Amino acid sequence: MPDHAAKWAAAPDWDNAVLDRGGVTMRSLSLPDMALVSGDLAAFGRAAGLDAQGAGALGLAQGDRYAVRLARDRLLAVGALSETVAEGWNASGFALTLIGGADHVFALAGEGVAALLSRAMAIDPDNGGPCAAVGFAGIPALLYRHEPSGHLRLHVERGLAAYLWSWMETVLAETG
Repeated sequence: MPDHAAKWAAAPDWDNAVLDRGGVTMRSLSLPDMALVSGDLAAFGRAAGLDAQGAGALGLAQGDRYAVRLARDRLLAVGALSETVAEGWNASGFALTLIGGADHVFALAGEGVAALLSRAMAIDPDNGGPCAAVGFAGIPALLYRHEPSGHLRLHVERGLAAYLWSWMETVLAETG
């Protein structure tokens, strides 16, 4: 039987992996709790003490606890929420589901990021839009700016992280 696994490069050691080429630095991030929120987002915002609007594509998220807009009635909440909002259905009209490690998060920084964005996606980097969900390198992703770190954060499904890393290695080698 053929060994199909031999066709693919091994996934990087995410704790130490850094890609620094073409004016772009990409590294893996380990974020605290992440949860999906559905339903009455204003009620969630009041209960959690977060901005219920959430950061859109290339929008700005600030601090250790923040929200990212996924759709009209959905957010990704990042940061510890257990003290303020319980998992499951809330009588105020929203549901919160912890997602654990379902997403792999990367930090992107450097002078070559603008050129990379123009190659990786089809949205205007100066007018990203209200929803952080984008197609990035042909896969679904979330993309937003984070302060105080000053870099972009890119969320992809954990199973697609190795593909994205390989795509970035190839594209950044071509550009720089």
